[in-house]
Amino acid sequence: MKDFLWVERYRPQTLDDVILPKNLKEGFKNMVASGGIPNMLLVGPKGSGKTTVALALVGALGAEGLKIDGTKDGDIETLRSKIAPFAMTGSLDGGRKYVIIDEADYLTWKTQPALRSFTEEHSKNCGFILTANYQNRIIPPLQSRCPPIDFTLTKEDRPRMMLEFFR
Repeated sequence: MKDFLWVERYRPQTLDDVILPKNLKEGFKNMVASGGIPNMLLVGPKGSGKTTVALALVGALGAEGLKIDGTKDGDIETLRSKIAPFAMTGSLDGGRKYVIIDEADYLTWKTQPALRSFTEEHSKNCGFILTANYQNRIIPPLQSRCPPIDFTLTKEDRPRMMLEFFR
């Protein structure tokens, strides 16, 4: 069922396969090379590769990951029943685990402050990667724990990336 949509079936699996501006791609590759991914907020327009990069980053480290859809599971109950048990426990291989919250700009106003606390409490064994189309919908205290990385393309990036896509 996962491969029903074309975009899911052909989603790039590695950072090498993702089409991004050079500076972004190199930055993400450096994170992986350093062996750890900091908490971050990937922000930009729909279809710019935010979710794909989040999944590729976790995959590149071979880390355990939990993906949450903020549009469906953006309430405080999801934080308590899904994210908390995952974040509280250590990884089976001793490495760091990661929670990817896709469309985090749809998290409720009750959930965001609680998530901010979770990022602090569980920082030793769990990292958080948030994606959002609208940065202004993420509370500033959460943005300070998950610094934003902008996926907005410049006019100069677009032609090169289109050529790369069609190749």
